[in-house]
Amino acid sequence: MPIYRKAKTEQIDPYKAQELPFGRPIAVYYRQSTEGQIGNISTTLQTVDMVEHLMRQGWQREQIIMIDSDAGVSGTKKIREREGLSEVFDLIQGKQIGVVAAQDVDRFFRDMAQIETNIFIDACRQNNVLVLTPTFIYDFAHPMQGRYHMQAFREHAQRAADFIEYHLKGKLLPARHRQMKSGQWGGSVTLLGYMVDTREELSDGTANPDYHRYTPYEPHARVVLAWFELFKQHQGNLKRTWEHIEKHGPFIPELGKGALPAGFAIHTTIRTRSRFTGDLLVQMESLQSILCNATYIGYWAFHQAVVKKHNHEAIVPYDLFMYAFNKLSPVDLNGDPNPEYQPYRSMTRHDKSERPIEPPTYTGAVFSSDIPDLPTKRMITQYSQDSPAYYYYLRDNYKKNYLTAACDLVDRTVDEMLVERLKATTLDDELWQSALESTQKSTHKDVRRIENSIRAAEQAQAAIVDNLKIVSLPELIKQMEASYATHGRDIERWRAELTELQQDNRHRRVLIGARPVLEMVIARWNDVPRVSRRELFDALALRIEVSKVDLLYRRIIVYWRDGTESSVVVAHQRPTMSWSPTDLQRLQTMVENSADQVDILKAFAGMKWRSIQNRYAYRFGSGRWFAGYKGQRKYGANVRWQDTEEYRQEQLAQNPASPVLSSRCPAVASPTRPTSHTVDRRRAR
Repeated sequence: MPIYRKAKTEQIDPYKAQELPFGRPIAVYYRQSTEGQIGNISTTLQTVDMVEHLMRQGWQREQIIMIDSDAGVSGTKKIREREGLSEVFDLIQGKQIGVVAAQDVDRFFRDMAQIETNIFIDACRQNNVLVLTPTFIYDFAHPMQGRYHMQAFREHAQRAADFIEYHLKGKLLPARHRQMKSGQWGGSVTLLGYMVDTREELSDGTANPDYHRYTPYEPHARVVLAWFELFKQHQGNLKRTWEHIEKHGPFIPELGKGALPAGFAIHTTIRTRSRFTGDLLVQMESLQSILCNATYIGYWAFHQAVVKKHNHEAIVPYDLFMYAFNKLSPVDLNGDPNPEYQPYRSMTRHDKSERPIEPPTYTGAVFSSDIPDLPTKRMITQYSQDSPAYYYYLRDNYKKNYLTAACDLVDRTVDEMLVERLKATTLDDELWQSALESTQKSTHKDVRRIENSIRAAEQAQAAIVDNLKIVSLPELIKQMEASYATHGRDIERWRAELTELQQDNRHRRVLIGARPVLEMVIARWNDVPRVSRRELFDALALRIEVSKVDLLYRRIIVYWRDGTESSVVVAHQRPTMSWSPTDLQRLQTMVENSADQVDILKAFAGMKWRSIQNRYAYRFGSGRWFAGYKGQRKYGANVRWQDTEEYRQEQLAQNPASPVLSSRCPAVASPTRPTSHTVDRRRAR
């Protein structure tokens, strides 16, 4: 049976233009092709004048959405290659606007292929969005005039594309290239330090030989020369040079009215200002380009190739320029590899034998469980050239540092615990026998572990051989062969370790051979070589664990092979290196929630208030302390938690019968006498 519906009524009069939807938001699209055009009369027409025109038409100011992120973007690019036009397109497809306005159709597209133009037209048609220019209103969804409006829009975009292709690229651009090849300025941004001579004739009526050529502008040229000299003073360190300029200058003088002589021009887009003084300067990337630009020695380049020497007056001496150029450019002025290239290396690797201190004794035996997701993670050892000193670092898989401990402090503490253990072992026959049994038991465990690993690898190889019989894909076969080879190398390595364990029970031999001379070893411990100390440690102990008590103190635990452990708390030598991500997050939260100074000092015991402020400023405040901090502040900049009256009262409350120690000497083991707080826990047998 037929199903009838109500007849559709025509929403739009097919013979009448659709009224402007003043009740819906309107987007204004602004675009300039190059950065040099930003701020000219076209910018005013597309922004200020367009907004005023729309308000006169009937839109409210809050309904007008200005989209101006396509400054310096070519109209030949695709929709999704332009941030601003992409935003307009999303507003259209989301039905969030009723009209999109622009100064002209060529602001939207100069698309020779018309592909992007048609995508835009179709989106406007499907969502009933009008396109408004000062001279025409395009309604692609109109039932009678829609096709005409589409064609008119396409033709206008095509004419704009043809203008670029045939007039700009075909005539104007080749003429500009001929001009630039001859050493003349081509109309782009002026290089800092120079101005352009725009006089076609001299005062005597003769042709100007320097027409459209660079001439030094002394106020800026002096700044550029000073930057080159600063770069050399900082030994070719670009970052330090730029940081010095941002703080101390010299800065770029402002171009006031009448600053340039008649007949000369400067076109600049420099707008970067110092965070400290507010004066003009360039960004660090631009400074690098300046230091490598051969224009400053009078050379002229076209399309990044030097085409003319002695083209104009130089600003920078040749030797000074080449110093900077050879520090920064891997290619020479001819485009070939630069044989004089000597970049600044902030992390130069020096020969270990030239270091003034010996490597740490217990590298590879120090662990920590301070990262919750990575229990008993091995701490890495690194050398600091500045100190100079070695440090143990605890870092996660993303290279974030959680814990720092000076190797000298840890090694000295472990040495003292090891000496105490050796003294007890030599005096107690029961302890000596226990130590021998523990080394033998440990060796048996290692043997079983290695044998199990070899057995598993051999089984994996057998499975790969079986799978190769049925696999035919070349790529899969290649992967399986690589896996087979990897297992083979592992088996070879494990068998070598197994042979060493079975033939040379090193730990047991070290103990047996050392006992007759242990008393001499203990008495002359400072003369025992590091290698021998490590052998004795490996014979008696399993590992060392370091954990953070707070920013200032570290707990060091030695796990002995007989099942006991020794623990001591010592003061870290460089607390400022040990701020973990958790510490930093807690600091930011407390400061920005205006916690009292005493509470912050207590949370970061051992740190001076000045150091806490500097840490916040460096991490979260762009060099400044939190301006909105309103917490109660009772103490000065050099006060620690241990220096406060609150700390003294807390100590009295915990130990009312004991005198309170000086705040400068907290009740924690001294790094030179850790054994006074050593805890030795033996399991019940």
